[in-house]
Amino acid sequence: MSQSDDKDVDELQSDIEENDNGFHISERLDPPHACLYSTQQLHTLIHEGVIDLNPPYQRDVVWTEPKQIKLLDSIFRNFYVPPVVFVVLRDEDGEEVRKCVDGKQRLTSIQKFFDGQIPYKDPKTKKSYWYTLPDNQKGARLEVPEYWKRDFASKQITCVEYRNLSASNERDIFQRVQLGMPLTAAEKLQAIASPWAEWVSELDTRYVNSDGGLTEIIDVDMKRGRDFQCLAQLVYCCDSYPEQVMPTPQKLETWLLRTDPPSEVFQKAIQEVLTEFWHIAHTPHLNDAFTQIAKRVAPIEFVFVGVLLYVMRAESHRDRADELYNMRRHVRTKFADVRARQDVVKVLWNFIEGTVSKYEQDVQISSKMRTLSHHDTGSQKRRRKKDDDEISDEYRPHGYSRTPKRGKVKSSR
Repeated sequence: MSQSDDKDVDELQSDIEENDNGFHISERLDPPHACLYSTQQLHTLIHEGVIDLNPPYQRDVVWTEPKQIKLLDSIFRNFYVPPVVFVVLRDEDGEEVRKCVDGKQRLTSIQKFFDGQIPYKDPKTKKSYWYTLPDNQKGARLEVPEYWKRDFASKQITCVEYRNLSASNERDIFQRVQLGMPLTAAEKLQAIASPWAEWVSELDTRYVNSDGGLTEIIDVDMKRGRDFQCLAQLVYCCDSYPEQVMPTPQKLETWLLRTDPPSEVFQKAIQEVLTEFWHIAHTPHLNDAFTQIAKRVAPIEFVFVGVLLYVMRAESHRDRADELYNMRRHVRTKFADVRARQDVVKVLWNFIEGTVSKYEQDVQISSKMRTLSHHDTGSQKRRRKKDDDEISDEYRPHGYSRTPKRGKVKSSR
């Protein structure tokens, strides 16, 4: 390229910069690809696991059966059905998986109709017709005629597929397509894209909603994003300790939007708390807090079980299990209805503060007794060493002091 050409390019670039009036577009996503899938294809892909209806930020199934049936009528009669939005990625085996960012309620309705879980209801006759019927019900229920089965199975659903997205962009899309949708406060929190929100989602997947996780071994209501909210409240309270915070959705949103990631030390502390939570709930001689109190675990109790385990993380399994039982019994004697209200939260914080003080006094008394026992015999010294060895063999989070108040862990680098 000649010097003259270089000059022309520079002048052109200069003209563009002068005429754009400061107009700027932020980082752009790769353009999505629109495609068509038949309802039969979508049903097959759901059952094969190629379509994932349950990414961490996604809502539960909230459509009522009448609303699901209305969608079937729209499909049969060629009314407009909004596109389904997928994020396409590869799993650990290199196979493509489509994560459903928008359209879970529609896909679930289609899947349930194919599987014989909901009927199609004729809007005129009000009769119900089933796509799939077991042999023992074929005389008792009406079945969709074969021609109309094939017609429904061939209906095309528009799908929009994104590729090469980061986790934060994925959540951002979910938030944008849900604008105007009636999300609960918990679901709105779950849709936040940030390092803290992604970490809380990972904790949820690993400790709460996994096979054999906490929701399977204790009786607690975790519907419609409440699992994410409870975990976020738990982590937020631990991160703020010793300040006694009220974990409201507004405060959680501000906290979750932080751009600094949680430190590795704090992550390890919370992971050990949730491991201990599972261990106590799963162990028969330790789980009185969850088996000997008739009331199901309230979401706010779930939060403060974690907080209590956090401040007591230097204590034994037995001590922690006993105090969990005492805390649940204490709050239940104060309130018939345990909810995330300010008065309930204050009682829970006061209990934790009293528990911390009690164990600090025990440590001080124990230290004073050791000072007074300077005349121990050799056998007594050997016995004490044996006892200390037995205690050290217990599960203890690494690197924490015996006194809970000195166990505050920095949350970020």
